[in-house]
Amino acid sequence: MGLILTSHQVFKMKKYLVILSSILIITSCDIEEGPFINDYSSYVNPDKKVLIEDFTGHLCPNCPDAARELDAIHDIYGDQIIGLAIHVSKSFARPYPSSQAPSFQYDFRTNWGDDWDDFYGISAMGLPRGMVNRNGFPDNHKLGKGEWGSSVALELKKDIDFKIYISSNENSISITSEIQNNINSNYNLVVCLAESNIINWQKDGQENIEDYSHNHVLRTVLIDEELSNSSNYVIGQEIERIINYNLADLEQLNIDYSTNNISELGNGNAGGWDASNMSVIAYIYDNTTQEILQVEEKHLNN
Repeated sequence: MGLILTSHQVFKMKKYLVILSSILIITSCDIEEGPFINDYSSYVNPDKKVLIEDFTGHLCPNCPDAARELDAIHDIYGDQIIGLAIHVSKSFARPYPSSQAPSFQYDFRTNWGDDWDDFYGISAMGLPRGMVNRNGFPDNHKLGKGEWGSSVALELKKDIDFKIYISSNENSISITSEIQNNINSNYNLVVCLAESNIINWQKDGQENIEDYSHNHVLRTVLIDEELSNSSNYVIGQEIERIINYNLADLEQLNIDYSTNNISELGNGNAGGWDASNMSVIAYIYDNTTQEILQVEEKHLNN
């Protein structure tokens, strides 16, 4: 008699073993085929880090599977994988009307997440969907969750041109970008805040989960600016950026965005931030290709 694995055993194998075959999976609120993580290499550049942007929504029943896939990839590669959950679209991320309280009343969306969704065309492909270092733009960057693992494996083989160092306190964030090679191009630095352990409602398959833990949730973008006023970079060069911030003001901006986002069914319920669960995510991307070349994350107020 052949060995029969439970779904729990299959999930554990996916997290810790190389899966050698492709299987049919559900990767969005539409059905599509794709492999689980299946392209590991013995070589991983220990200095390379990868950003997985998970476009999601609390009304998307298949989106928790994508969050679990991100966790599985992180379990394999550790802190070389940085996740960012971006709640978008009126279909899957709107809050329910107050008449349906208390379920699904929170608005996780941000103006930055909505702008990225419009620019990269993610939710138009169906959720969940994501980008791995925004690689493949403009035609092949919209990846189903079953494609994330193989894309990550390829990204982790790449050399790096930058290292990023983050330090912060309750008033300011310091970002130091250290150049690793002599390079000539135009790059932008993005610094944003994400929050984990947000306990709120989420559809998960056929269930409505009241106490779902939302992690890596985009809260705000502090800057998206040119890394330098020059396109010439020299090995060993360091570029420091100090960003002053007021968390209460940033939180209010999100509340105001939701309040004024009437056409997208916003309701102003976008506050309740907890600094103790927040992290700073900083990344550098190429202005021409949009590819993220390096990313770093550190706890806020470290």
